[in-house]
Amino acid sequence: METRLKVAERIAQEASLLALDYFRQLSELAICEKRPQDVFSEADREVENLIRQRLEHHFPQDSVVGEEHGGELSASYWSVDPIDGTSNFLRGSSLWGISVGYVHNGEPVMGVIVHPVLKLMVSGGKETGVYLNGEPFERPVVAEALKTVAIGDSPSWDFTHQLCIEKAYRDDGWNVVRYRCATVGLTFSVLGYVDGYQECFSSMWDVSAGYALCKAAGLDAHLAGTQEKSSTHVSVGTAEMNRLSAQFIPHPRFTPA
Repeated sequence: METRLKVAERIAQEASLLALDYFRQLSELAICEKRPQDVFSEADREVENLIRQRLEHHFPQDSVVGEEHGGELSASYWSVDPIDGTSNFLRGSSLWGISVGYVHNGEPVMGVIVHPVLKLMVSGGKETGVYLNGEPFERPVVAEALKTVAIGDSPSWDFTHQLCIEKAYRDDGWNVVRYRCATVGLTFSVLGYVDGYQECFSSMWDVSAGYALCKAAGLDAHLAGTQEKSSTHVSVGTAEMNRLSAQFIPHPRFTPA
């Protein structure tokens, strides 16, 4: 698994350079809409093409499933989101990331997330531990009084349900933040900037790498739903956070594909 991690780190770093090239030329990018609040551009497709080509070169036997070009689910596969937080990316915000995860026997076990503008690369998994910009990293212990949870906002997730969850946290004394980018919420969970991340009706390419990293960092990590598009529910965080999230997201892991 360590070999896979090192290769994935190099691929994600190369992809981040290509994404940054597009980020510096936003005015020239045509924006396409899949559905309301779900957009993509040439940058998404070309970054995913690069990642796929590199993965297929190094691991020709492996399946690859990506947001822009799809793929066939199997027991083990690479799960790729070339630019997570596309809306942020296209608006010139720094809150976007490149996510490369590896799923084995139905569970994400390794991941690399790069936030090019923030100059952050978080990588690792259950066999390797967590690395921050290539150096071993341990999640800091944060004062219990500083309770903050990040919540996603998938277009497939009923907004009334989102508000119900947010109210439950706020009623319990939590701060609630939204980054409009799953990889940011998950990375910030690993780094200790927030206590955890919760989202319903996400997709595996959004959360695979971050789930594996959060679990490797010692956080409680749970997946539910299915591995189909917009059908994955994720809750990663401290035990106290997951005590609340259990009211809204069933914890048992879904059956591997």
